[in-house]
Amino acid sequence: MLLTGLGALLYLFVAIRVDAARLQTALTTMGLLGCSLVLLLSMVNYLIRFARWQYYIVRLGHRLPFWRHLAVYLSGFALTVSPGKGGEALRSVYMRDHGVPYSESLAALFSERLLDTLATVLLAGLVLSGAWQHVQMLLAALGAILCVLTLLSREFTYRCLASIAGRQRGWVAKTLGGLANVLRSSHRLLQAGPVVIGLALALLAWSAQGFGFYLILQGLHVSSDPATAIGIYTLGALAGAAAFFMPGGIGGTELVMTTMLVHRGAPLTVAVIATLVCRLATLWFAVLVGIISTFIVEAWPEGAPPAEAA
Repeated sequence: MLLTGLGALLYLFVAIRVDAARLQTALTTMGLLGCSLVLLLSMVNYLIRFARWQYYIVRLGHRLPFWRHLAVYLSGFALTVSPGKGGEALRSVYMRDHGVPYSESLAALFSERLLDTLATVLLAGLVLSGAWQHVQMLLAALGAILCVLTLLSREFTYRCLASIAGRQRGWVAKTLGGLANVLRSSHRLLQAGPVVIGLALALLAWSAQGFGFYLILQGLHVSSDPATAIGIYTLGALAGAAAFFMPGGIGGTELVMTTMLVHRGAPLTVAVIATLVCRLATLWFAVLVGIISTFIVEAWPEGAPPAEAA
């Protein structure tokens, strides 16, 4: 985790160092109001996703103090730059102190990831509707996600895995048994009702984030409409998710977003700056929010504000 974080920070330093002058010009062009709106939309994305997360945890039978729960959820963003964003499972450690088993918090994380992927596939279709070869790729991804949803919505899946685990020994039995527990909890979150609610919130959250990218393009005088900007942003997010072992999808996301902008007529230098500004306002802003939230959680283990703790 430490090496991953250092590598990601090195990437950020080099990217800003190389394009520092252009980046400063871009931020000046957008102005304080424009930059604030983009960051606000990023925060809207986080809060909508937290609302969905809280819905999952309540559905699993747990209630945490609101502000404590919010800080714990946001703390996971501190490790967003881990491969596959797996470091966000850090919040499971904090939630265990509030009586939430690992199997249930991990099930919420898995369900969140699955529906986020489905939402980004649907939104990416906004920009790829005219390119059949890319549409085929999205349809394949959509089909795979729907198959997983169907499989996990059946009790047979986790019961079968639990049965197999019961016939094993040692670490194999423990591993399969733990996975069966996660799937059992996921089964409760992937029924029709929760899926519809979770997907609706995911579409809203990622549309808000994509609209922030649209504002960046407008600030840099790049011609685009909101639907195209949202599609490009979510397609970049999918590319980052496909680059599973790259921290925070670094490399894959930037390449796809920049390429799509150039393909639509933006100058290469402007496309690179637009992508860098977007990543600062999404990935790196999330990391900053996560680090601050982690300090809050660690400073007050029981979630009490300083005055009450005294």
